[in-house]
Amino acid sequence: MRGIATRSATITDRVLGWATVVAGVVYSAFLVTPLLGTALDPARSYVSELAALDQPHDLVFRTVDGVVGLVVVAAGVHVVRGARVRAVRWAGVALGLFGAATLLDAVAPMACAPSADPACAAAEASRSAFSFGVHEVTSVAANGAAVLAVLLLAIARSRGRTADQPASPLEGAMLVGLPLVAVPGLLVVLEETVGLGLDGVVGYVQRVQVLTLSGVLVTIGLVVLRGSRWVRRRR
Repeated sequence: MRGIATRSATITDRVLGWATVVAGVVYSAFLVTPLLGTALDPARSYVSELAALDQPHDLVFRTVDGVVGLVVVAAGVHVVRGARVRAVRWAGVALGLFGAATLLDAVAPMACAPSADPACAAAEASRSAFSFGVHEVTSVAANGAAVLAVLLLAIARSRGRTADQPASPLEGAMLVGLPLVAVPGLLVVLEETVGLGLDGVVGYVQRVQVLTLSGVLVTIGLVVLRGSRWVRRRR
């Protein structure tokens, strides 16, 4: 029998489900920056630069990261506790790590925005390629955890599907989301470590990843909201 294996949604499912949906929407808050009049160039700046301490709306974006991080940690714990499939449990762990890293991003923001401050950019350029600060470490950890969570949920969702069954919309969303999270994240890491000559477009590359992660969080929230176990019913 096809479809998502579900149980009756509990109050916790509904609360955390809706909270995760809202967190997913809020995670793409950078879309409103044109209305805020920010001076950062979206082609050259990272989304995290909006929360740098020298930016006019830094507190708003740090608050967004903090709230999203807390909600995702709670959702990850909920997924781990309710999962009966190993891949889903590990996906919940990865989701929790992503939330924790996002929360740490809010606690340890960038001191300045390199794309808008020549002195800040010079200081960044003077560091060795692998000389990471707290923010860089948490960003890499968040990327890796997000990729792992999406991969494991995609595997769990396809569990029990026979070769003649087409992928469901949920499976399709996860399989499309996986490269859109992984590839931009890898490009950003490589640009920061070895340099790929993407200075003029790296901001757009990262924004694709952030938008995809927003969609992933909304999808996870909707599944939690329905009390899903992330697997198909057996035929």
